[in-house]
Amino acid sequence: MTDDQNTSDVFASLMQPWIVQLRMITERLAGMTRLGESALSQPLRSLQGLPLPGVLSAAQLDSFVRGLAAQRSSIAALQAQLAAFDEQLAALEGMVGPLAEWSKTWAQFERLGLKPRRDLGPEG
Repeated sequence: MTDDQNTSDVFASLMQPWIVQLRMITERLAGMTRLGESALSQPLRSLQGLPLPGVLSAAQLDSFVRGLAAQRSSIAALQAQLAAFDEQLAALEGMVGPLAEWSKTWAQFERLGLKPRRDLGPEG
């Protein structure tokens, strides 16, 4: 969400001077019939120093590409963490597996060894 917000902020900050200049040009062109031809040269001089439209899209694309690279980097880091976690689980499984078998064998021994014998007579 922050990448989208940063891209939106960059776009808004780049577009704001254009919006102001276009508003001024529109107002001057609307009054051009009253002021004459000299009004046309003033808006064109005021556009100097503003980023060109191609620069805006290049900046947006650059921001988008950097966002994609950051997301791919995050995915690569997550994959590395998952691989390490899988190795740890495999090692733990290797240690717990024999313990589970031993526990099962011990339970069978207890069941057989501690089972009361009812078939023996009073002499035991």
